[in-house]
Amino acid sequence: MNKQIPAVSIIIPMYNVEKYVGECLDSILNQTFTDYEVIVVDDCSTDKTCEVVESYLPKFNRGGVERLHLVRSEKNSGGAGTPRNTGLRFSRGKYLFFMDSDDAITETAIEELYDTAEKLNVDVLHCEKCYRAPGDTVTTDKNLLQVRPNEQVDFVTKPTIISRNLEDRINEFTTYKFWNAPWIHFFRRDFIMNNGIEFPKVKIGDDIIFNFYVICLAEDIARIPNVYYVWRENISSNTRAVLPVDKRINRYGSAILQAIGIFDDFTKKLKFFADHPEFKYAILNFFINDHINRLIPIYAQIPAHLLDPLIRRELSEVKDKTALTAFLFARMNLLNVQLIQAQNLLRQQPKEVQDFQRQNEIIQRQQAQIQELQQQLRNVHDVFR
Repeated sequence: MNKQIPAVSIIIPMYNVEKYVGECLDSILNQTFTDYEVIVVDDCSTDKTCEVVESYLPKFNRGGVERLHLVRSEKNSGGAGTPRNTGLRFSRGKYLFFMDSDDAITETAIEELYDTAEKLNVDVLHCEKCYRAPGDTVTTDKNLLQVRPNEQVDFVTKPTIISRNLEDRINEFTTYKFWNAPWIHFFRRDFIMNNGIEFPKVKIGDDIIFNFYVICLAEDIARIPNVYYVWRENISSNTRAVLPVDKRINRYGSAILQAIGIFDDFTKKLKFFADHPEFKYAILNFFINDHINRLIPIYAQIPAHLLDPLIRRELSEVKDKTALTAFLFARMNLLNVQLIQAQNLLRQQPKEVQDFQRQNEIIQRQQAQIQELQQQLRNVHDVFR
């Protein structure tokens, strides 16, 4: 690599994207800001993805400075986290920016992000909106793009540094007020590297855990109103591909089991969670609920005796089951306590009220079942779209 230190390192993991990666690289070539390096990490593609990237090497050679670097993984990792970590190790820029290999950025994206980060002197910039490119079409023409907002937040109209209070941050994190996609952020590299922040080795959800690390460890985070990223709704995406039942359980189930241990190890290092264990539980609950929603279509259709061997196989892969057992035991008993309290409350009511309440409960259960089925249909759509 070049000895000259770039201002920004752009890290792009890729796997079998020969159809799209050229457009991604073109959008970087068209940037108004040019003091960058691009680190493309191939996760053992089986198509012509690497050949496409190699054809771009001369285009990124400007003034004798090689700005595009292709790194090849020795074996496929099955996700974007490991290639991103490889990109982190090769990076040298003052700032880090992640992209997905089938997406694009507007012409002034890196300039806007760099100037804002320099002005505010923060660890992280967090954006609340991106552009949506429908189907297989991607363009950086803002007149042809739709803005996709994070609908959970009140949008900022100017760069705004958020509270340093970790209680506030975790409450916002668990109510989806932060987007977890790496490409919706701009990081100061020293912050990431000095804190040893990496993407964990889980099948899916590594971006959620990575962002949780950032939320907990960053001194200053700024929300920004900029819209710069063009997200392609590519139905062949790794996270949206149609998978057999056992592989879907492995993808989401193993992530849940591994994540409990990962969160447990991380929270042990911070005094905040020792003083406020309820926030540790809130984080675990948030992650598990997010992933279980993806498993609802399977659990709703497959009998327990058929799920049993699949779940046992996933459990056998968990080395330290202490954190997992403690969390599941506590959660089960909390649910049991809530059920007993509700039953006791019903028994204490006069008979007429009990009869009315039972009838009302039947109606409510039927309504809840209808809503649950509707949600399952939406979940099925999300999983298979």
